Parts: sequence; C-alpha cells; structure tokens
Amino acid sequence: MVSWKILINSFRFIKPEEDSKMKRIIIFSLLFAIYFGAVAQPKKRGRVKRKYRNVEQVSQGLPQVVFRGLVRDAARNPIPGASVEIDGLTNLVHSNEFGQFMVSDLPTGRLRLRVSCLGYQTKTVDYVLQTGYNDHYIALNRGPVSLETEIATAQKREQQISDIPTAVSVFTNSFSDKLGISDLSELAVSEPALSVESFGAGNSVFSLWGGNANSGFPEVSPAVAVFADNVPLSQRSFLPSELFDIERVEVVKGPQNVLFGREALNGAVHFISKKPNNKAGGYIRLGAGNFQNKEVQAAYNYPVIKDVLFVRAAGIYRDRKGYVDNTFGGTLSGKNVLGGRFSVRFLPAWNHKIDLQMNYRKSSEPGIGFLNRWIPNEDGDTGLFNGRASLNRGKELGSEAEMLDAALTYRLFRDEHNYWTSVTSFRKSNSSSSQDFDGTSMPALDMDREAENSSFFQEIRYNFVRASRTNGSIGVNYFQENGNASQMLFSNDSLISRILSASGNFQVPEQSRFPVFPQSLDSNPMGSVPLTGEHIEATAGERKTQTARAFLHYTYQWRKRVFFTLGASAVYDRLQLLHESEFTGGEPSALGAFLGASPNLLYAPTEQQKLTKNSLSFTGQAGATFRWTENFNFYMNIARGRKPEFLQYSWDGKPLVVGAEKVYSGETGLKAIIMKRIFLNANGFYRRHFNVQTLQWLGAEGTGLLAANGKATSYGAETSLRVAVIPGLDLFGNYAWMQSAFDSTGVDGKDYLYAGKNFSLAPEHSFSAGFSARVNIARTVQLFATPWYAWKSHYWFTEANIPGLDQPAFGILNANLGFEMSEPNLVLSVYGTNLLEQKYISSAGHWGAQFGLPTFIPGSPRIVGMRVTWNF
Repeated sequence: MVSWKILINSFRFIKPEEDSKMKRIIIFSLLFAIYFGAVAQPKKRGRVKRKYRNVEQVSQGLPQVVFRGLVRDAARNPIPGASVEIDGLTNLVHSNEFGQFMVSDLPTGRLRLRVSCLGYQTKTVDYVLQTGYNDHYIALNRGPVSLETEIATAQKREQQISDIPTAVSVFTNSFSDKLGISDLSELAVSEPALSVESFGAGNSVFSLWGGNANSGFPEVSPAVAVFADNVPLSQRSFLPSELFDIERVEVVKGPQNVLFGREALNGAVHFISKKPNNKAGGYIRLGAGNFQNKEVQAAYNYPVIKDVLFVRAAGIYRDRKGYVDNTFGGTLSGKNVLGGRFSVRFLPAWNHKIDLQMNYRKSSEPGIGFLNRWIPNEDGDTGLFNGRASLNRGKELGSEAEMLDAALTYRLFRDEHNYWTSVTSFRKSNSSSSQDFDGTSMPALDMDREAENSSFFQEIRYNFVRASRTNGSIGVNYFQENGNASQMLFSNDSLISRILSASGNFQVPEQSRFPVFPQSLDSNPMGSVPLTGEHIEATAGERKTQTARAFLHYTYQWRKRVFFTLGASAVYDRLQLLHESEFTGGEPSALGAFLGASPNLLYAPTEQQKLTKNSLSFTGQAGATFRWTENFNFYMNIARGRKPEFLQYSWDGKPLVVGAEKVYSGETGLKAIIMKRIFLNANGFYRRHFNVQTLQWLGAEGTGLLAANGKATSYGAETSLRVAVIPGLDLFGNYAWMQSAFDSTGVDGKDYLYAGKNFSLAPEHSFSAGFSARVNIARTVQLFATPWYAWKSHYWFTEANIPGLDQPAFGILNANLGFEMSEPNLVLSVYGTNLLEQKYISSAGHWGAQFGLPTFIPGSPRIVGMRVTWNF
C-alpha cells in the first residue's frame, strides 16, 4: 500500500517546469500500489464464494462477531446502496457497489436484520449469530406496484436517495428513456432548480438556483461543479452534449465544496456512465425527425474472462440542421456530434478493481442564432421567432470542438466498506468558433475564437466504516489545468452607433458604456465623437490553474435514530493569467476611448503581462439527521461554500483580482417513503451571499468583465413526488420556489449598483409534472406513453435585471410514446418536445450586451421524431 509520506509528496505543489516529474511520481506510485496489493494479498476461499471473503487476513483486528452478506434482487442482480441495520442496535451500513455489506461489533445470539431499499419491499431476517463470521445472502423483492430504485454517490459511497441527507435529484437511464430525454437542455427542463445554456459544440453552462455569472463568457469560472465518473470537468468544452450510455445523472444542490471541490459553490452535476459487467449484450438505436435530424447510438458489453475482465464500447452520432435559417446561407442553432467511449473493468484479485475509460467526442455545429430584436432581417421582418435571421457571415459561422480523455480508477479493498480509491485522469480539447455578436446583417461586431485546454487530475481517497456506526471518506487530490485562448474582434464604430440608435432599442445611458440616447433619430447620436469604420483587434490569454485539496467527510450514528455529519475541505490554489492585446488592422476605434481601450474597442493594446494569485481557503459543513424508520428521514445542514478568485484584466489593460465569492447556507428537509408506493422529497434553504461575482454591464475605465462586491440573500423550497399508482402507471412531479435579492450596500459598505435586483436564471416558481403509463396489448407487446409538462415563471438573464433581457412565464409540453416487444426486444418510440410550439428565449445578453447590442437566442421550436431501439 502506498504510504502517507509518498502520497503527500506526490501532491505537494511544485514548479510548473517540474510537472512532468510529478506525474511520473504519481503514475509510479499507482503502479507500485497495484502490483504490491495483487502480489501480497492473494485470494482466499471460505465457506461462501465471495469476492471479499478472506477470513485469515481480513479478520485480523476486526470484532469477534461479524455479519456479512450480499443483497440481490429476484434476478440475482446485486443491489447497491441498500440500507442494512440491526433492530435495537446502532449499526447501519449500506451495501457497496457489488451489493455487499458487513456489520461488525455485534453480540452473539438471535438478532433481527432489516434490509431496505427504495423500490423494494423491506425484508427482515432473524438470525442466530455465532462468534466469528456469519454469512447470508438476502434477496429483496419488488411488490406488485413499486417505485423506481434511485441510487446516488453524493457522499462518495453508494446510498439509496432516501438516505442521503441533502437535496439531490437522480435521473436514471430508465427514467430518461421514459421521458425521451437525449441531451442536456431536455434534462434541465425536467429539473426546476437546474438551468442549462448551450453555446455550440458541446459548450454548456449549468446554473443551480440561479446566480450564474458566466453566460456566454468562457473566461469566467462556473459556480456549479461538473463531474463525469468522479473526474472534474472544469471547462465547458469538456461537457458531454449528448446523454448516451449513461447509468444516471446526479444533481446535488447547495454548497458542495467539501466533496465536489472548488467550483461547487451552488452544487454539482455528476454524470455516471454504464460500466462493463459480466453479461454479454448491448443495444442499437436509430432515430430520425424534423429539421433533418438523424441519430445513431450503440453499445456492446462483453465479458472477456468471466468474473475477471469485461469490456464495453459505446458510440453516438447525431446531426440536425439548425431551426433558424440564415438568409446569408446555412442555418443556425443546429447539432452535429460524433462520440465514443471504451471501458475496461479488470478484477485481478479478490480485493482489486481497475477501471479504464477512454472518451472521444467531436462536434461541428452551425452558428448560434444570436439575434437582434430591433433590426429587421433581409426579409424586412423583426422579431425572434419567425425562424429567419440575417447574420452577415453566413456559413462561416459555426463552432467546432474535439475532446479526448482517459481515466484510470483503481480500488483496493480491505473489506466491503473500507477501501482505497485512486482516480487518475487526463483530458485535452481544442475548440474554435465564429459568431456574429451584433445579431444583424451588418458587420458591426463579430468574433472568432480558438482555444486549447488540457487538464490532469489525481485523487487518492479512503472510504471507511468503523464499528458499523461511523461512515466517511478522507482524501487528497491534485488538479492542474492549462488553457490557451485567442480571439479576433471585428467591429465597426459607425455600424455599432447605427444599431444603438435603432427605434425601440431599450438601452438607456446608465445601462450602456456609450453615451447613447434611446430611440434617437439622429444618425450621429454621439455628437462630436469621430466614429470610424472597420476595426480589427486581437487578444490572447493563457490560464493556468494548480489546485491541491484535502477533505474529510464523516457521519456518526450517535443513537439508533440520530446521525451527525461533519465535513471540511482545505484548498490551496495557484492561479496564473497571461494576457496580451493588439490593434491588428483597419481604423482605430473611437468608441474604445470611453473605456480607455483606445485604439481598440475591447482591450487596450498591451504587451504580454502576467498576473498570479496564490491562496489557501477552507470550506465546511455540518448536519444532523433524524431517521425515524427506514422510510422516513429528517435532516438539517449548515455549510460554508466558496467560489475561487478570478483573474482578469481591465479594459485599459490593468491586472485585476476578483475576490472569492462566499455563501453561508442553512438547509432542512425530509424524505419519506409511504406504503412503498410514494416517495416524497422536500427541502428548504436560506443563504447569505458575499462577494457575489457578477457581470458588469456598465463598462467603465479601470473595470473588467467581472466584479465581486455584492451581498445578497436567497431562500426557497423544493419538493418532488413520485407515485406508483397501479401496475403500469406512475406519476411524477416537482415544484420549486425561490426568492433572491441583492442588498442595498455591497461588501465595501457603499450603495450597491444592483440593490434589490434578483439573481439571473432564477424564476420564483417552477414545476414539472407528468405520468408514465404502460399496458399490455398482446402477450409480448406493450403500449407506453409518458407526457410531461414543465413551467417557469418570469426570470431575468442578467443580475442587472435590465428590462427586455428577461423571459416571461412560459410552459413546455413534451411526450414520448410507443410500443415495446419482448421477442425480439424492440422498442419503437415517437417523441416530441415543445409540442405546443411555445415561443421563449433560451438565453440573452452575451458579448453584444457589453456594447449595448444585446442578442437573444430563441428557444427550440417543436421537435418531433421517432426512434427504434433493439436490445440484445
């Protein structure tokens, strides 16, 4: 086993030029640990054939009376996350990923074991325990009407969702199939607290309970951590655009910095893919729909060596033309993605598990429909929802991204609940885009951008259980990311002025960086300003992030029904930003003088500069849970969250460090399973926010894109309900309510610019509801239907709450229906989203709004199609 000294040395901060040496140390340590563990701990066999039965070695140091078991369903599939407890004693554990458990510190004699899991009937077993090891297999049965099982790893171990004492939602593969969900935007529609904005080629931004500050600005760090199979995805180009071969998606809400790292200020989203297993088989899915949609998905699982080596391969191809036609050629807001995943699971010995996963994705999509609502297109039409736009660069607009990653996860078991986990990952991506940020046929404001990103992640974590009443994890990790980005800005002062002067433009002087009066008929509203013509400038930057983190999460069962949880995390960040800008062609921009950027429009010309920031920070959480029965939990939590500092340069080329955003949160909630048919999940929260990182829409000399001097308060509640009514009929729904407002003064004690304003992307009310019905129409054929409706009240797209940059209340109706045959196993489905053709805005503001030229992305129109899936 790798010693703590080696682990600590592996994760200490070193100079950038020594990175390769550090990586070699880590890889050598992992290989040494795998080799030493496999050689030094050969498999033992006992009375029961179990992966982890090793009486001679594992029993050393354990109590004299131990109960070990395996929880399975009627088809002999293991059930992870099931709760296992002894009546009358303070011993509670959850079955691990293989369905196995161990309860220790028990007395001899007759005891009653209670095993429960959401979706199954609770089972009690009377057992006479003897000194030593007692083994028993337990089979849980589903009732005639049962809920869907939901397992999550929000506390870095498998648990049924009803036992996790925090606000968490789980979208399983089967539930997503019922809804007909295939991408991130559709997932967000079904979860009221979650919002997703997409900007092409897999670039997406998540927001939980609003407060998102990086809409359309990849330079700004997110406030929601995103993970894929325990690996952080910090860059938007790393995010999966399509949900294929996914086991589940976990959405954990509220400050989650302790277990999910530095970016989990508002929560975390975790994508968990399907892993190789012992069964040969797979599926093929073909689909087609309107807007020339074509899609192919496939996956195949194969056990190369039974119980030892398994492989799984999955792939996806989807192409759909944009739903906005561009009169200059091509379409806007379409899809084109090609991706694949190859996974290997190797079980070389009883206490070793090795997972290797490789992902590849390539996207090549048309431009985004950034539209201006005041300037008519070439057809003479204004408005956002006529399906026509006139963006001057035509087919040149678009975005491309290519991503490749590899992740190695190694787990070394001491027993069922005590084990080491090592996660090693490397990712690399390249992306480019050409976008029209003025949203008109005039070449007023266009931008080309190229970026390269690479990241390395290493985590060592130890999960532990003590006396079957203490559960937790302790670990350290290291994250390094290098990102290079360059952009070319093409602008024209005269055309910008012309757009600003358009009749109906809602921008007023205090909301624009230029002194323009709205609805002016004067062709030169800036008076004596000598407006110029075509202008070109270039900006380049390189961001480097090195983060070392240590964390501890600990749950103690104080009494039979009372649990206490503590968690703490320490993070050391090294941030570096290189920046340079130049005037590359055309005429100098006169408008840039208002920001001190002249002769440029955006950033003043400057030689390469370097800005660094090192910091040590701490976050924590504490909570208490009252577990009345296995069917009822009530919990209370407090937490301190933090979003790291942000490095930037002002418009006039000065270095700026934006302070770390902090949030102090209180949360309470309950989870109840009623009659094994109803699952109720409800929670409420209250939060105080400090140094809120917000976009600056006023642009002034000496300022940059982001500021962090605001204070705010937010509070709200959320509830979800799932009901198994009768065999073949399920109801589901959720509702969220939230209030948010910035304080009248900022953290500096001065009057705050956004006083009384609401968070962006935070509707006061939102809900979704639907049902899933299934009925036999023949011996081997079933008819199914799942209609569902999602609704959101009015919300803003910016923290400035600028009138016009908002979305009135709207609702979307979706449905998925079809036939399923068992011989052969074929599923024919017909799906539709936004069936009522609701007109809404999916995003607004963007780079254009920084110059008084806000653009809008119209939401998706009615999308319909059909899919055929063959499971084999």
